Amino acid sequence: MATFTSKKKGSPKRWKGQVWFQGRMAAVKWFGSSKADERNAIAWEVTTRKQLEEEAATAPGKVTPLVSAPQRVTILEWGTAYLEECQRRNTLATFKEKRDGFRRFIRYLEQTKGLSPDDTVESFDRKRARKYLAWQHDQRGPNCSNKDRKILTTAWKWGAAYLDHFPLDMPDSFLACQRYAEIRVPRYIPPEEDFWKVYETAPEHEKAMLTCFLNLAARKGELLKLTWQDVDFERGTVVLTTRKTRTGTAKRDEMPMNEDVRTTMLWLWQYRQSKGNHVFTCPVEPHVGQPYKTAAHVMKRLCAKAKVKPFGFHAIRHLAATILAQEGKSLFAIQHALRHEKQTTTDRYLHSLGAFAEVSDALSALASRGPASCHPFPAPSALSQKKDSFTSENEEKQGGGAKADVVHRNQGLISGKLIPTGTE
Repeated sequence: MATFTSKKKGSPKRWKGQVWFQGRMAAVKWFGSSKADERNAIAWEVTTRKQLEEEAATAPGKVTPLVSAPQRVTILEWGTAYLEECQRRNTLATFKEKRDGFRRFIRYLEQTKGLSPDDTVESFDRKRARKYLAWQHDQRGPNCSNKDRKILTTAWKWGAAYLDHFPLDMPDSFLACQRYAEIRVPRYIPPEEDFWKVYETAPEHEKAMLTCFLNLAARKGELLKLTWQDVDFERGTVVLTTRKTRTGTAKRDEMPMNEDVRTTMLWLWQYRQSKGNHVFTCPVEPHVGQPYKTAAHVMKRLCAKAKVKPFGFHAIRHLAATILAQEGKSLFAIQHALRHEKQTTTDRYLHSLGAFAEVSDALSALASRGPASCHPFPAPSALSQKKDSFTSENEEKQGGGAKADVVHRNQGLISGKLIPTGTE
């Protein structure tokens, strides 16, 4: 009788077909988890039992247990199935990132002697996974190697949970490899002065866009996809939509408009460049009135024109978060302004941006804790007096000639010239 069970504790349950014959287990075969797999498992048990009975009738005592050859999943089949699911569920940017990670992995298998994309997943053990990640480290650096490790580990978990005939008894080969020490580059946050320099050099419609980026702390996609149906002048709100969620589901956040955003939106409505539905459209020929696709060129052009260090739209979001932290706004308010689901995300976000206003205030409380008369270091005037006394002692030991040389040298330095004394 087919049973619905799992190979090991915690792994997904599947239908297991098993045939007992002459007091022992004669055949075992694993199927999927659907109703159709249950019917297939039962049918396989019936067919296998008949085959064993026929063999026992023709050759008594020579019945060989029939253990079906397990089906194997190749690396190419695993990657293809996972990427197809990612294309259905994730955003385009996330899908491309995972696709590029698998392309690099498949290319490595094709170029390495003794390996092939048609190899089974079981054959790619921890030793081979470590060699691949080491190769990525040498070719592209530790950060890229760790990113590919994360992509392949996530794909392994998905395969173990949803892919039929995936090796459930085998531990994740990539997860068993340690991460490399990464080289962290601090995020660049433009000074507020540079932002306003860029603002002054921008055309009117791009000034409006920069105003909304700063005052709404918005992501690039949230503003470029903003439509007039998302703007409610009566209630004074703007609805920002993002797919930056765990499952890629669209999330709509209603944000209040401050006075600058409201004035800007009214101006954009009055002087909109087309009858389209998008709030922000390209003001440059020959694409005037068309919605932006990526707007990757905008900030590069404006920063070059303003002669400041280049920064992008997301850096303006960082700048907005830093300004809110420096103004002493609560973590709760900053979290909702940035539209983070968890407060811990906001905490890490501000820490990575170097927003240490409260930490600086807290550490200031540790200063000047001792008595006012207690100074662990001498004052600068005391140091200069000690130095003068040391110089005068040396002059007395060396005699009048040395003292005269010092006087002449001092007079020469004060007048801006070095007077020769005959001792050079």
